Amino acid sequence: MTQLDQLLQVLQEEFSLAAPEIDAALMQWLSEPGSGPRQAETAGTLFGRLAQASRLVGLEGAAIVFDLLRDTAQLGAELEGDESSIVLGWLAGWQPPMGGYLDRPAEDGAVKDLALYLGASPAALTGEQLDQLLELLRQPPVLPPELQTTTAPATSLVPLSDEDISLDVPDDVDPALFDAFLNDAPGQLETLGNAVRALAEGRAELAALQEARRAAHTFKGSGNIVGIRGIGRLAHRIEDVLDHAVARRGEIPLALARDLEQAVACLDQMVYALRGEEVAPEDGLAWLERLGDWVRAIEQGTVDTLTLQTLPAALGAPETPAERPATPEPRPASDRATAPANAAMPTLRIGVDRLDRLVRRANQGLVHHGRLEEHMRRIEERLGQLESSNRQLRDRLRDLEIAIDRQGVTLQAQAQTQGSRFDPLEMDRYSELQSLSRFASETVADEIEHARAARTEAQLAAQALRKQGQELVEQHRELLGARLVSVRQVVARLRRNVTQTAAATAKDVRLEIEGEHVQIDTDVLDRLTEPLLHLLRNAVDHGIEPPEERAAFGKPRTGVVQLRFTRESQLIRVECRDDGRGLDLSAIHERAVELGLLERSTEIGAAELARLILLPGFSTKPEVTEISGRGVGMDVVADRLRGMKGRIDIATEALAGTTFTLQVPATTGLQHALLVQVEEQLYALPSDAVVLALAAGQGTVAVTPGGTVFRYAGRELPYQKLAAWLGLPSGDTGGSVRPVVIARGAHGEVALEVDRIVDSRDLILQDIGRLLRRVRGVAGGAFRPDGRLLLLLDIEALEHASSSPMRREASAQLRRRMKIERKHALVVDDAISVRQTLSQLLQDAGYEVSTARDGFDALDALIRRKADVVLTDLEMPNLNGLELTRRLRESRLWKDMPVVMITSRATNKHLKSAEEAGVDVFLTKPYADDELLAEVRRLVSA
Repeated sequence: MTQLDQLLQVLQEEFSLAAPEIDAALMQWLSEPGSGPRQAETAGTLFGRLAQASRLVGLEGAAIVFDLLRDTAQLGAELEGDESSIVLGWLAGWQPPMGGYLDRPAEDGAVKDLALYLGASPAALTGEQLDQLLELLRQPPVLPPELQTTTAPATSLVPLSDEDISLDVPDDVDPALFDAFLNDAPGQLETLGNAVRALAEGRAELAALQEARRAAHTFKGSGNIVGIRGIGRLAHRIEDVLDHAVARRGEIPLALARDLEQAVACLDQMVYALRGEEVAPEDGLAWLERLGDWVRAIEQGTVDTLTLQTLPAALGAPETPAERPATPEPRPASDRATAPANAAMPTLRIGVDRLDRLVRRANQGLVHHGRLEEHMRRIEERLGQLESSNRQLRDRLRDLEIAIDRQGVTLQAQAQTQGSRFDPLEMDRYSELQSLSRFASETVADEIEHARAARTEAQLAAQALRKQGQELVEQHRELLGARLVSVRQVVARLRRNVTQTAAATAKDVRLEIEGEHVQIDTDVLDRLTEPLLHLLRNAVDHGIEPPEERAAFGKPRTGVVQLRFTRESQLIRVECRDDGRGLDLSAIHERAVELGLLERSTEIGAAELARLILLPGFSTKPEVTEISGRGVGMDVVADRLRGMKGRIDIATEALAGTTFTLQVPATTGLQHALLVQVEEQLYALPSDAVVLALAAGQGTVAVTPGGTVFRYAGRELPYQKLAAWLGLPSGDTGGSVRPVVIARGAHGEVALEVDRIVDSRDLILQDIGRLLRRVRGVAGGAFRPDGRLLLLLDIEALEHASSSPMRREASAQLRRRMKIERKHALVVDDAISVRQTLSQLLQDAGYEVSTARDGFDALDALIRRKADVVLTDLEMPNLNGLELTRRLRESRLWKDMPVVMITSRATNKHLKSAEEAGVDVFLTKPYADDELLAEVRRLVSA
């Protein structure tokens, strides 16, 4: 083989190395139009290297073509719209004609194919320029003058540099793609390492070599796609050598096998440097050049000659994959400082499903912790009641002791008056009474000490429980933080979606994205991606006009779709805006009339009319295409957002475009909220929607011609009863006698009247089911410590719903259907065990239960809240059951209240006394639960 042939092989080799990188840059440019300048610079640099290499072998025509490709790429990066697309389309077809020409330089067939390609150039070469270029392309290659007098073998036309083994990660790399590459690489490296090690030991199997070649090919493609040049170039060389090894069925020189093993070890170190576990290899360029020598020797048939000249140890011996410890040892600080700045931190791969399970278990842990706190609160209440009872008992025993002492003094005085002594038996009885009294007092004192000790232990347990709760909350937040990813992960997919839709609809569209670095829960992002794809397709197909129509309206031929991500506290806000024709509200109205959704005479606002496009099956397009017209898409968006506890708003302007605003929680599972009570029900308001909570009496309410307003601190806000928004009955409160929550509504701040402001806390949101998700105004739900559901409200959605009388009526009707009337029962008994037993029985049966210790306590409870039925014991201190019943019957408010008396007294005398007092049902202990519940149901339903 002549020296010129060797140089041509080197040129062809340079072409094979550069071509994948150029194509990767052009494909990235095509999928992400905004990356044009950077990708054009990458492709231009490589075209320039190929032009330089072509001139060194006398192929001036090929060099001029490469220069033309470079200049066209740089020009295309400065263009927009159709012009940029034309340039990019022409550049994409560069490789086949140029590759054919370099394989057969100056041959007529290769020149003809290249001439056809050049004839379509956007540079619009004149006939004379094209003829001159074709004349140069027909000139055969020649040996450079400086090499015509020497026989030294050429190794490379263009010297390699550190750039060829660079591990720099592009700024605009797709994070998901890069992570996938790093996660997949260790397995591929193991395949490569095992195969080349077996090859060096002379025991390689053909199947293993073929698998190793596939792994090297994967590395080459991944390196070029991700944009890490060093990985792509070295893997390309390794693949070329493995091609030779496979062709020779593993029969290759030992020197070549050892060099290949060391090159794979270098590739291995490159990957782990990108993972942040090692430093970048210092001999990467040397191994790239060394494998280049082997590849040229293989092509020239001089492998045996190079084998004799090979001294592998001269290059050093980086550790092989097999030698790496399972856990990398810590490196000195100086070594760590030389690691790539963009290297990934060491990570542990964990499946999303497992992480979801951990988050769910953390959720349940917090819910159970809340229930434990509620149990602890009740224990402390019971201890307080026990201490109070013990104090009362101690006071009564003290009174008893005083009475006994007085009795003793009286008896002694009588005896002295009568001149006689106590009967010894009587004195014994008196002494025994004193002993029992003192024993009872000592027992009570002991009980008080036990109660104090129990309270101390309960307080310590409560402190430990609070500390555990804080740790559980932090653990939950850490798990949620582990799920946070950048929006940038889906940017490439969104851009590709717009590019494909624009091509399918013959439109020129540019996608602009802001807020790519906003952090969002990975599950939220996954569920949000499909609605965003629908919105973008809808914007391109329905919103953006064809270029000719835009030009006729004086608009740029290129339409613009803007996607903006922002985070507002615990919410992610996404605005999808296009500068197209806007929604045709008249067409939407006409279509709604055709479908029977509206009467032709019905007046409906623009915002409500625009929301009709969210209905399933609604479409104004008469034709059915692959893009739209099926009536699907926007309803999917609305349904997905409801499932995510989010919402969508639509704003449109004729000929100016449409804006879709999506709002979803940034994370799933945790929400800080303000708890309020409305009509005896507890609701949660998201804290990020609450501006201020005011106690009753702060601010004033006034009726103005424009409506009811709330005046506070010099401001005047719309005033609304939250009960009315919820479809609950509410009476006139006189304006300022109840608390007010100032919240952010759909049209600004609004003052909401509530019955009571209860608390603020972090809620662990639960799946509330499909039915509740579709109830407008319900953003989510959480479990209360007592196990009941607490609904999280969407204030803006409630305000939207209240604006339509039809929807407000439907909401109230739905509320009435869903509401279960719970009756209130009052249990009165001086025995705490009986109160607890009856309370549990009635609560399990669906009743709300209050308790009282005696008749007076019961009357106080009834003043606070009227009961539907009273269950009372007969014998009680202070005011027994008979006296309580008589008082109820004498009261104008309570005379008709049903009373059930439960007692162990079963004589006719007691039964008759109960009937005379006005007891409705008389039951004796032991009673049957079914019988008692049946009587209670009968009484409350009468």
